Amino acid sequence: MTAQASLTPLRNLFRVHGGKISLTYGLTLLENVFELLYPFVTGIAINGLVKGNYIGLLPLALTWIVHTLSESSRQMYDTRTFSGIYSKLASRVVLEQTRLGVPTSQIIARSALSREFVDFFEQDMPLTINAAIGFVGTVGMLFWYDSQIGAYCLMILIPVIIMNRRYGRLSLRLNQRLNDQLEREVDVLSSSKTDEVQQHYRLLKHWQVKLSDAEAKNWGLTTLLMGGLVVLVLIRAVTLPNVEAGDIYTIVTYTMSFTYTMDEVPFLVQQVGRLKDIGDRISSQGILEN
Repeated sequence: MTAQASLTPLRNLFRVHGGKISLTYGLTLLENVFELLYPFVTGIAINGLVKGNYIGLLPLALTWIVHTLSESSRQMYDTRTFSGIYSKLASRVVLEQTRLGVPTSQIIARSALSREFVDFFEQDMPLTINAAIGFVGTVGMLFWYDSQIGAYCLMILIPVIIMNRRYGRLSLRLNQRLNDQLEREVDVLSSSKTDEVQQHYRLLKHWQVKLSDAEAKNWGLTTLLMGGLVVLVLIRAVTLPNVEAGDIYTIVTYTMSFTYTMDEVPFLVQQVGRLKDIGDRISSQGILEN
């Protein structure tokens, strides 16, 4: 099955609940604007304080207060929105697959797995938005301070992309093995056979460890690359002409934000592989098409 067909439930889910989901993303976007502003307004505050000027603290204080109010509101709204979406989706999965004669053990497993589609919109999609805005925003600000530092960030994307393309293919294969085993869980537990139950949980552990190891290795290599980037940026930042303490702080902070964005990539790649496989299992069942 193609990747497009695999992710059909995601598109259907957004089509049905797009208004509510879009509002949460709007609030998420607003939070990311504040996050992007923090290093800049902090740099202004530092430069002002060095000169004995306290007015520079005002933009930092206002940003902090409005950001806090925005994030608190978004968290409360998210819980209400996505809990309701999951209750409807799980009911739909169970009823539709029961009508199609899917074995009970698979229906139970797929009902639980369908939660991950809601989690994608509630957790992974905001994380993706954070990563995208973090990347564009931090690289843009770094280019504004110094084009050479911005170029360092773009150049390091080459090995990151290569590593994660390979990791994405491996993640999909491992998630397929794990979900195959999860779909057999009810049958195994119903048999009450000691050997089968023990073997089932050994296999679950095996595939979970494989997934965790693959993600950890990819994350580790990415983090090492980011460490090298930070060193290059520090060396470059302190040699910029007429640079002030607040400017150095801002440059380093934006660089660290860029590295945090790259640290999230292995997790997001793994989640996409998992969703593709879950989509293969339920996308042909007409989930949320009405």
